[in-house]
Amino acid sequence: MSSTEGFIGQSMRRREDPPLIQGKGRYAGDNHVLGTAYMAVRRAGVPRGDGLQVDVSGALNMPGVLGAWIAGELGLADEFMPDPNPQQPLAVRRPVLARQEVRFEGDAVAVVLAESEYQAHDAIDAIDVQLNPLSEVTSALPGQSFRIGDAERSIQQAPVRERQHLSMARICGAAMEPRAAFADWREEENRLYIRASVGGVHVLRDTLTRCLGLERGQVVALAEDVGGSFGAKNHPYPEYIMAAAISRLMRRPVRWVAGRSEDGHTTGQAHAADLDLEIASDRDGRLLALRGKILWTVGAYLGRGALQESSIAAHAMSAYRMSAFDIEVASRQSDTPPAAFIRGGGRPVGNFAVERMMDRLARRIGLDPIELRRRNLVGPAEMPYDTGLNSIVYDGGDYPRLLELAIERVGAAAVRQRQLAGEPVGVGVAMCVESTGIGMPEPSRVAVLADGTVRVFVGSTPQGQGHQTFIAQVAADRLGWPVDRVDVRAGDSRDVAFSFVTAGSRSALEVGNSVALSAAAARRLLLERASQKLEAAAEDLVLDVSGVGVRGVPDRRIKLSDLVGDGLEAAEVWDSKGKGAWASSCHAAVVKVDAETGGVDIERYVIAHDSGRSINPMLLDGQLHGGYAHGLGYALFEEALYSPDGNFQSPSFLDYTIVSAPELRVEPELIHTETATIHNPEGFRGAGEAGTIAVPAAIANAIEDALYAMGYEVAVDSVPVTPMKLWNLIRVAPRRAPSAGRAQGAG
Repeated sequence: MSSTEGFIGQSMRRREDPPLIQGKGRYAGDNHVLGTAYMAVRRAGVPRGDGLQVDVSGALNMPGVLGAWIAGELGLADEFMPDPNPQQPLAVRRPVLARQEVRFEGDAVAVVLAESEYQAHDAIDAIDVQLNPLSEVTSALPGQSFRIGDAERSIQQAPVRERQHLSMARICGAAMEPRAAFADWREEENRLYIRASVGGVHVLRDTLTRCLGLERGQVVALAEDVGGSFGAKNHPYPEYIMAAAISRLMRRPVRWVAGRSEDGHTTGQAHAADLDLEIASDRDGRLLALRGKILWTVGAYLGRGALQESSIAAHAMSAYRMSAFDIEVASRQSDTPPAAFIRGGGRPVGNFAVERMMDRLARRIGLDPIELRRRNLVGPAEMPYDTGLNSIVYDGGDYPRLLELAIERVGAAAVRQRQLAGEPVGVGVAMCVESTGIGMPEPSRVAVLADGTVRVFVGSTPQGQGHQTFIAQVAADRLGWPVDRVDVRAGDSRDVAFSFVTAGSRSALEVGNSVALSAAAARRLLLERASQKLEAAAEDLVLDVSGVGVRGVPDRRIKLSDLVGDGLEAAEVWDSKGKGAWASSCHAAVVKVDAETGGVDIERYVIAHDSGRSINPMLLDGQLHGGYAHGLGYALFEEALYSPDGNFQSPSFLDYTIVSAPELRVEPELIHTETATIHNPEGFRGAGEAGTIAVPAAIANAIEDALYAMGYEVAVDSVPVTPMKLWNLIRVAPRRAPSAGRAQGAG
């Protein structure tokens, strides 16, 4: 393989890592230019209240304070955050600063600017806030129904039915870096520069133009390094608007960094779902229908994070033939932070629904859960498979092979033998078919400079996905260029006209296809120019970093600098026309349960997956490893807890438990497979959430399997399965003789 070919598919170390591990990263909170002032925000402090009155005079008299503001005093063109949910007429728009009422503890009621961070935080304690506390409010909103066939009739006539109530706890994004912003209004340019920990600089730019009454060209939004997001940081927050408005008012840079607890109180949360489901089959276990209602919490205000209904429903089908399907997804407002898309964006909820119900149905029939899945998986000969739901077509995959690979690697048959010998172990399986991509047009630019440097400009904002590396690989491959001469620019709203947030496992799929188009276009332009200058057909030319020559004629050559002049640029847009790609996987877990303490040990975890054509196998492995860690948190540890009166009890890592090294001592074993997709020319599928989505179901299934083998008739009906929850389940569970029953077909 030459130095300029075949970069797609190579394992390469992440080029963005050296500065990060050397402490040379550039985060939003790292900005301290001369003249910077520091912002702090006074929060409501109560879950619900009206009659809001705020007096900032005490803060204005504090040392170092430069100003203090309440609603209506920031000079905003629009006092409310954009992104209301147009599908929900009952939506309440979120104010930048609350007026008259507060709807959750983290609502901002006033903001202070001071010469130092300490002075700003001291000053917010001097602000007098008067509120009439109200009782917690939870209100249900109209739901959406997703249907195939007549599920009610199918279930009524089915010989086997199983009904179960399930629940998933509220979770936080829990990124290492709290949210932050640095706003710099430059009067001489009549322009705002803002750096923020966001996943979409163009969405931030457009929000600021609307709220501040500016033109697009007056806002430059930047996100250099972002210390994790997982979706929770993707969309703009009121603090970014405050910082920008105050910078414009005061004509000086403004920095705001959330404290850890402040970040916990204010950053979007997810899941918090109650699932009432019924599944039916014939006596041989062939699925006939799934129906039910899923109620999930969207928080105090409805923004883009509330748009998860279709994702929840679509992923409640998983990899199975489903002739009748009727899922209603409804949301409820509550006195909590507005919902965010957090690693999976509703997908883990839908997946938990169907994969837990498959195990419950298997128990009802007396069939091994693995065998039940075998009998119902969509086969490779049926691809592309039209699900019948919302025009969803699975664009390739071999789901039965993924199942067999996973159960063989995890040693499911050996687990059954250990159960017969009396060991408290269980095996759990969960299939997953994941939508990847968001279906919006994705632009990119590739510029070839006279010195041989290639610059690639993309709009997707990296937060750890490896943009600098995989984009360089795609560009180098399609341009035919040394990868070390490719420079990737991302996180700058000036680079392309518009790009949506980094979400939905879309970066490799949509940005990758766009860059491939732009790089290929740049190569064509180079060869076309050379063809004219050398008077030779393009197919007879040889292109490299020094220039272009005619094959077999060494003296007929043109230098790159003469070919490109001041630079050559190609810009393309990859438009999937709304069609993403569907990745697939099978997760298999082996766990050991301690009935005395409720403890769960992971013995083995296998992910057999199909993420399409791999750009960088090393990055893909990293995404799956990180995704597994996140999913393990959902399954066993993570829970945003609220008191009965609505106060958030776990805003920091002292109270909100995430996985750490001891819990991750068992690394997931990865099995890579690849099938073609009909939905994009490069054959890419997303992988950012594939490692997460199915973990809660797989772990819950494995725990329940262990308990059944030990003789406990129990349904593991909620996650996280904390030791206390599991101990309580075991303590009240009916008991029969231990066995590895219902274990046929495990091999």
